[in-house]
Amino acid sequence: MDSYKQYDALLVDGIQYCGIASVLTWVQKLEATNESENLLIATFIRDWFDDKDDITLQTSGSTGQPKTIKVHKQAMVASACRTIRFFNLQKGDRALLCLSAKYIAGKMMLVRALVGGLDIVITNVNSNPLQQINQVIDFAAMVPMQLHNVLSDTPEKLKNIKQLIIGGGSVNPLLLGQLAGLTTEVWETYGMTETVSHIALRSLSNADEIFKLLPGLVIDVDSRGCLKVLSSDINTETLLTNDMVMLESSTQFRLLGRWDNVINTGGVKVMPELIEAKLKSVIKEDFIISWKPDDILGQKIVLVLEADSVIDMEGVDMSMLSKYEQPKEVMAVSCFPKTETGKIHRLKLRELLG
Repeated sequence: MDSYKQYDALLVDGIQYCGIASVLTWVQKLEATNESENLLIATFIRDWFDDKDDITLQTSGSTGQPKTIKVHKQAMVASACRTIRFFNLQKGDRALLCLSAKYIAGKMMLVRALVGGLDIVITNVNSNPLQQINQVIDFAAMVPMQLHNVLSDTPEKLKNIKQLIIGGGSVNPLLLGQLAGLTTEVWETYGMTETVSHIALRSLSNADEIFKLLPGLVIDVDSRGCLKVLSSDINTETLLTNDMVMLESSTQFRLLGRWDNVINTGGVKVMPELIEAKLKSVIKEDFIISWKPDDILGQKIVLVLEADSVIDMEGVDMSMLSKYEQPKEVMAVSCFPKTETGKIHRLKLRELLG
């Protein structure tokens, strides 16, 4: 019998449901609410208990059109076990589900609860998931926007979270200073749907710049300098990514940016993500680095603000940028185009810029 089939009990808000039939009674209660997020949770649990060995997952679509892929349930168990071991989660520990079960992040929190006997606490999927949370949470996962709103609106709530992982986008360096004095351990994750959630972590609490690979996984780089994940218990074949990295060791790497985001300006290739990282300490407004066609440079670097009008950047110190990284134009858009998971859709933004 495949080992994933042994996980047929779920602890929800302190109530134990043992066996498939018992868990499905809880699922029926979710379905009776007819709320969209509850229905997504219910659908996933039913899929987990069906007679198929795989689950159909939807990618976020941050670099193109969203697509569906099939992942073996045993791979999801393997991923869950790595996370449980890394964070030393124990049976009965509370795990917060505040991300949609439509995508891998929400689904994997449910799998971790099934595999580790964690007490799953379900709250609304919104911009500040801690508003209604008063109990201590041992483990939670959020996207950067949620962390930003928690720190801005209810920073006192964060002390209720013992360990927090942040995924789905980069964290603004301006927030890192607010994390330093907290008892909460905060980690940024690296991973994707194809790797069945995260495969590497870096500590934001300690301001680490290097991602550390979880045990049992092997990585390398291809001819472009992009990360590849060799076959393992989460992927049967080598997975090629478009994420450019600098390997520090066989288990550590720095994330540089995406290969398909590279800007070729005047024959020099620059990474918009690296420019953004440098500027986030001096620009408080939401912004992104993009490009527009240029007769001389080919592609000229543009600093795009999320604002109703262009803000004067004359007083902003950009001396940390090389001459090739300097924005040649500042533009504004009222709202950045985003994917369903809240990531900025760079391709659609470039189309808006013309």
